[in-house]
Amino acid sequence: MKNETRGKTIKIIFWTVLVTVAVLGTSYALFSEVLLGKKHYVLESGGLKVYLDESKHDTNITVSNSLPVIDEVGMNNDAYKFSLVNEEEENLEYTIYLKEDEVENQTPSEMIKYYYTRDIDDIKVKRIMPEQQDEEGNYFLETGVLPAKSTYNYTFRMWLSYEADERAMETEYSVHLEVNAKQSLYIYKDAILAGCDPVLSDNLTSVLIDSEGTVRKVSPSKKWYDYTNQEWANAVVLVDDTKEYLEGEIIPEANIESYFVWIPRFKYKIFNDTVYTGLTALEDRVQEIEVEFENKDTAISNGTTTGSWLTHPAFTSFDTNGFWVGKFESGYKGANSTGAAQVNSSDSAKLQIKPNAYSWRNITVGNAFKASYDYLRSDESHMMKNTEWGAVAYLQHSKYGSRRSVRNNNHSSYKTGYASILEPTLGYSATSILGNLYGTTTDITVSYNAEIGYTASTTGNITGVYDTSGGAWEYVMGYNVNENTPGGDSGLVGIYDDFFTNSKWEKYYDKYSNLVADNTKYETGLLGDATREMGPFGDVTNPDGSTRHRTSWHSDQAHFVHPSNPWIIRGGNWICGAESGIFAFASYTGRVHEEISFRVVLAP
Repeated sequence: MKNETRGKTIKIIFWTVLVTVAVLGTSYALFSEVLLGKKHYVLESGGLKVYLDESKHDTNITVSNSLPVIDEVGMNNDAYKFSLVNEEEENLEYTIYLKEDEVENQTPSEMIKYYYTRDIDDIKVKRIMPEQQDEEGNYFLETGVLPAKSTYNYTFRMWLSYEADERAMETEYSVHLEVNAKQSLYIYKDAILAGCDPVLSDNLTSVLIDSEGTVRKVSPSKKWYDYTNQEWANAVVLVDDTKEYLEGEIIPEANIESYFVWIPRFKYKIFNDTVYTGLTALEDRVQEIEVEFENKDTAISNGTTTGSWLTHPAFTSFDTNGFWVGKFESGYKGANSTGAAQVNSSDSAKLQIKPNAYSWRNITVGNAFKASYDYLRSDESHMMKNTEWGAVAYLQHSKYGSRRSVRNNNHSSYKTGYASILEPTLGYSATSILGNLYGTTTDITVSYNAEIGYTASTTGNITGVYDTSGGAWEYVMGYNVNENTPGGDSGLVGIYDDFFTNSKWEKYYDKYSNLVADNTKYETGLLGDATREMGPFGDVTNPDGSTRHRTSWHSDQAHFVHPSNPWIIRGGNWICGAESGIFAFASYTGRVHEEISFRVVLAP
């Protein structure tokens, strides 16, 4: 590195290497060493080693670079070399950065150029002048994960920029390397999910829920879900998120604000591409839906015909590996009666998602959307879309779910997480059946955390999603764009005046286009939304004389959106009996109704 045209030098002093190892959040400062003399120097902590090759350098590494040089010259100067070595069985997360030393007559940092390479299988990482700085002004050189039993080798160079002025030739610039490392926490992965494992944000705590409903903190490094055995991942939002829970410690119900269930990204084999233009006759079309999990880096499947594969549209809008769905219908925090939960408000602070809560009803689509949207903005919270409902339904009827009719929640007070003691198969009212059997019309329901209660879950066990059949109807973000007044009676335009004109909102709702006042225009349904694919459709007359359009999947209700009722509602309500179900759909105006609630989704 000779350049003796001028007599001035810039010194590069690599004098300290700080190695910090943090295990499970605890940091220990282990080293603060000064490199002295000529030696092959090694700092070690556990399995992490930092090798500093000092065989060619004194403590003060001097660059005889009296003149500014162009980058092509600087990048070929003699290099300072070091290595990171991981001898552990676990990965190590690391950060390398440069810390400026205080020297007299210091050269301004903007006049200095840096260059380094990392050799990994002949791949070189090259950068000129790190730009990112921490709060103390240190320059990040690199951050990443050092795999178990592996080594990264580095070369580092620094020189005076060709654009430097004469003042820089009279000054010095000094830095030292610092390396921070911590044990990379092993995260459990379910191989069947193909990389679509749950995404845990700071707001979500991974939990295991035992068969009686007791919630315990579980480390994501443990096996906390198994989709092959219909055990879906669960997480909770805490009321007091400053409270730390140990592995296996019970999280009291009083400190749980909301429960969520992970729906991994998947493609499915289209099972019915028939275009249904009205009512015919019902058939028993119930079958197992073929599903394959795939991560968002996989090329999207765009099938349109029976037997072809389609990446489920619920996952493409937000480009995610899955989403968290509210485990129960949304509840109104603090409500101690059915009527107290009927509030037309957008106050997200009142939102809770819990069992044995009064379902939040009598709310417009606009207020339900805003409450959902504002709930956990950093986790892309939003009101459930119709296609997202379809994704849950299709997963439920795949080999990863219960594959049977989801039991009706017939709690007449609209409490979440309940199940009828029997499957209603006759009649409009589940309670009328129970009255015939038991001589009473009083609800005979079972909570979610009991054997019969599991039948109201999408998995047939406590890990699934509840209230998808009965309870309350649920508004979803599925909208007929041919409504005469934008948004119908939803109030959305009053809250967001550009909701139907600004493209930024389009990912938050599914569009339908029915031009006529006909609730059997099933052909305008979307693939994957669990509407048109559930045909053929026909009428069933109930014992009370009422007639309803039904699907060929468990004979669930099937009334499609049209201009007068432009908003889709899903699942049925407690009184609908056999008409309720995970494949049930109907429509309404978007205004308040005491029988209609909503559900929240997170897409972090």
